[in-house]
Amino acid sequence: MELIIAGFHRSGTSFTTQMLNQAGMFVGSDLMGVDRSNPYGHFEDREVVGLHDEILRSNGKTWQIDGPLIPAVTGQQWDELQRIVSTRRQLNLFWGFKDPRVCHFLGLWKHVMPEAKVLAVYRHYGACVRSLHRRHGEQLYREKGPPEVHRRFFEEPDLGLRMWLHHNKALVREAKRRPEHTMVVSFERLAEGFPLVSRLTERWGLPLDSDVVDNYDPAATTNVQSIPTLDDDLVDEADQTLTMLKELHAA
Repeated sequence: MELIIAGFHRSGTSFTTQMLNQAGMFVGSDLMGVDRSNPYGHFEDREVVGLHDEILRSNGKTWQIDGPLIPAVTGQQWDELQRIVSTRRQLNLFWGFKDPRVCHFLGLWKHVMPEAKVLAVYRHYGACVRSLHRRHGEQLYREKGPPEVHRRFFEEPDLGLRMWLHHNKALVREAKRRPEHTMVVSFERLAEGFPLVSRLTERWGLPLDSDVVDNYDPAATTNVQSIPTLDDDLVDEADQTLTMLKELHAA
């Protein structure tokens, strides 16, 4: 049994994956560590993230995906994807992974794992973009990572919103294409105590411990939803996408 947690950066997927890991889902033996922006950890499998980054590089892209993406995949990359799946299946009856990049690679994974379930987590675009700006402003100040990556968010003020839009459009497409294998939930509802573990157990029979209590820490996130934009049409499109996500919530 497999579960993919998909959602845009800063949408609460780390919190969600941490909770599912505590409830019994294997999410990887080599996970990305903690940092100031994720004080409890990213809960991202380094092998999966590494594969996604390699596919992006070979397509001339970075993780700052701000447009439609139909990735070309090499034979070696297909082999690596299949190796990851085969290894996880041999060692775990129930496993999954989380990576924001997977929003654009769901078709690849579903080709290899057609029965895998997808948990799509979304959050208001304003909160996500504000959080990205805060994280990359701080990382730029602390000289952590490539400065051009951080500066891009401030040189292109609508970059974060474009990224949010195309990641979440991909989630909407997946939910409509395979509704029986997709559950859509909002981070805001999860923070309020939405019974995610029991809902997943009821819907798909996933072997999760329903006694696990979420450990949401409000101090670890910000909820400001207003953002400065240069393109009002982007905001209108984001609002329409947000409405579609709300209509799909836990459907």
